[in-house]
Amino acid sequence: MEKRRAGPKLPATLIVSLSAALALSACGPTTQVILLPNPDGKVGRIEVSDKRGTQTLDKPWQSTETSVLTGAQGAPKVVGEKKARTIFQHALEAEPLAPATFVIQFKSGSADLTPDSLKQIPAVLAAVKIRQSTDIIVSGHTDSVGPDEYNRALSLRRAKAVANVLAAKGIPRGTIELTYHGKGNPLIKTPDGVAEPRNRRVEITVR
Repeated sequence: MEKRRAGPKLPATLIVSLSAALALSACGPTTQVILLPNPDGKVGRIEVSDKRGTQTLDKPWQSTETSVLTGAQGAPKVVGEKKARTIFQHALEAEPLAPATFVIQFKSGSADLTPDSLKQIPAVLAAVKIRQSTDIIVSGHTDSVGPDEYNRALSLRRAKAVANVLAAKGIPRGTIELTYHGKGNPLIKTPDGVAEPRNRRVEITVR
């Protein structure tokens, strides 16, 4: 993989439970901590330690309360999504949106976007606007037809073509990072020499 970039890149943030706990701890001596699922639905685990010991949260929407003075206020319990969103409304509203991904297809052997792919551009622009994004990754790919050097160059041309379309719609070039992979990282694995249209693509990630 090769990449090119101009402009700043902002660090991603994923501290929902901590944000919520801090928001409630300012309201009194008791802090409530809740474990939220990731955007893909998966759940990690966190440990909450105080003078009474350590409690583990490993279920979605599981919560515990602890006090600086007395420690844990009982065993962890699942409060449910609806109640959790009510309790932590302000913290959740401040949570960054999950990245949005778009796949742009190309005509064989060229950097010309297909007509259907051009119809996706308004959705990309909307994703940039709603996230106020300054971190857009445009990754070019090819199928396995042709020499490696040719495919690397073609994947870069495709990435540049998409970047040019976005720039023409008002997206600052400094917020766009270009990467190009040639036939590497195919969406559909094939032997060499296979003209797989789903691999002739650019992936756009808006963070």
